[in-house]
Amino acid sequence: MRAQFFDGFDFAHYKYSIVAIEHPEQFFSIEGLGLHPIMYNEACLRGYTCVFGFNDDKKLTLFKLLTNNNGMEPPAIDGIAPIPFNSPSGDLKYELHHVVDYTGSILIANDFIDKYFVPFGFQLPHAFKKVFELTFYEGLFIHVENRSDDAQRLRIEYEAPVNAKKKVQMKLGSLMKKSQEYGFDDETIEQYMDLSYATKYLF
Repeated sequence: MRAQFFDGFDFAHYKYSIVAIEHPEQFFSIEGLGLHPIMYNEACLRGYTCVFGFNDDKKLTLFKLLTNNNGMEPPAIDGIAPIPFNSPSGDLKYELHHVVDYTGSILIANDFIDKYFVPFGFQLPHAFKKVFELTFYEGLFIHVENRSDDAQRLRIEYEAPVNAKKKVQMKLGSLMKKSQEYGFDDETIEQYMDLSYATKYLF
């Protein structure tokens, strides 16, 4: 497994990445759209990547979906058929205006700090300089809070889950141009696998 592609979010004329979801099980279900993607690339184990934003009514909206349907005939979504498109997520692209009825918050971020990169799973919110918390009620955008200072605090307080020996193994693997799994034991990989925006909400 490698570092994973984020879902995107268009906010205030800038591109952000979704880095945490308060209620991931309620946020988005690709199966609910009639799709059954498989892993297309190790950088996208889920087999899909989304771009969200707001519609004119300030509703949370899925605008773009990159995915695959495991070789099966893909369905139309809201009457819109996909077009062929090659990406790490698959061979299909949907251009949509699909409203998502979500209640809860998400964290979006940009301006990544390279030294906090982890090679497995999704990157953590504190690895970004700019972090915003967006809150929705039944899909309606109701509040935004700047969480950049909280991210900075976490950068100061956070202790990485990898000890010095394993950091050397990472460095050695990089220098030798080996796969990202080189030198890692199951414990290390499991730690990184857990650091996912599908399971962590830090603020």
